[in-house]
Amino acid sequence: MTTLPDAWTPLRYHPEQTRLWKCKSRFTAVVAGRGSGKTELSRRRVVAMLAVRKPWPDPIYFFALPTYNQAKRVAWEPIKRLIPPSWIKPGGISESDLVIETVFGSKLFLLGLDKPARVEGVQWDGGVIDESSDQRMGVFDRSFLPAFSHREAWCWRIGVPKRFGIGAREFKAFYDRGLTGKEPEIASFTWKSGDIIPAKALELARSTLSDVDFAEQYESSWEQAGGRIFHAFGDHNKGPCSYDPERTIYVGSDFNVDPMAWTLSHIRMGPRNRGDFVETFDEVFLRDSNTPATMSYLWNKYGSHHRADWVFMGDASGRGRRTAATVTDYSIIRSDERFERKRVLYPKANPAVQDRFAVCNAAFRAASGVVRFRVDPRCTHLITDLENRSYKEGTREPDDVGDVSHSSDALGYILHPMLGHLIQPIRKAPAVFAA
Repeated sequence: MTTLPDAWTPLRYHPEQTRLWKCKSRFTAVVAGRGSGKTELSRRRVVAMLAVRKPWPDPIYFFALPTYNQAKRVAWEPIKRLIPPSWIKPGGISESDLVIETVFGSKLFLLGLDKPARVEGVQWDGGVIDESSDQRMGVFDRSFLPAFSHREAWCWRIGVPKRFGIGAREFKAFYDRGLTGKEPEIASFTWKSGDIIPAKALELARSTLSDVDFAEQYESSWEQAGGRIFHAFGDHNKGPCSYDPERTIYVGSDFNVDPMAWTLSHIRMGPRNRGDFVETFDEVFLRDSNTPATMSYLWNKYGSHHRADWVFMGDASGRGRRTAATVTDYSIIRSDERFERKRVLYPKANPAVQDRFAVCNAAFRAASGVVRFRVDPRCTHLITDLENRSYKEGTREPDDVGDVSHSSDALGYILHPMLGHLIQPIRKAPAVFAA
């Protein structure tokens, strides 16, 4: 009798997961929320199959992710921990090729589908395709299905129902086929994160994500892939925001020449003390300008009578030398002696653009209903940006032309560091920045 490794901890009973484990269909589509056990269950499935006798001496299985590096980083070590040592053939683990050979004659390959040719040229016995919304379209039909034909292979296609993944449309179509019941070889399964993860963790996610992102990532909901980037922004975010000379001004800076777009905000305690609340009370939008000229504009408008601190924030690219300058934009700000009480903060590296957008949407209105941002109606350029910035059709690439993007990027350079770390305000996350 084989003793299972410690990694085989008991799983919480879930009827849909049990139904999936017992399913006899060759192909399954599993749509489930983050942290809900779909990946752990699929790893155990493919490992358990390694000991199953086949009519042939060399059954082969796979666990696939969108890229090779992702497969190595995310799945390799967890899968090795699940395989009983007595099952592994001496010298049967290839760290370079991500292949495990067992004493039963079976092999398990970890695959990155950034090169679909890794799938071809063999006949598989079964496997798992993880993060299916991010898999390249056509790979399943063109590369996998021909390699499934001779051994009646099985395959689990699992993932979160993403709006913008490159393979999301194809994955949803496959999932929908399994729901019809018209094709016995295809079955579909779904469950929410809330069925599995602790309520406290779920509430944290609800407070940090917009309602659309939360529904997608945790409630297994196929949300419509609308074109607006800032879909959570609306009239509830507009209202009078007063300037207070006794409060720190947070300046979000987009270092562009035409226009030079900056936002000016205060951070206050939100309603019912529910975390920090950002109020953008003014904006700077200057044509054919530069950093020194913008600093003078800011000083002439607020500097002489502002009694509290200034915090300047922006894009990491502002650190680099510009073709028309001999010093960095941040050095110019830092050396401006008129602003004595100032901090100049910039990220050591830019966050992923989609992460910044997600944090902005969560600030505009989280899934919990909490709003953490308001903008004064006089900030017309920023409001126009937030209401109209969109994606190119069918992609997650911003469709930025003309003046679009600069003002909303400037705002994002404030909101991301403040809310991107479990709703911790900027002053509590100094490690993110360099002074």
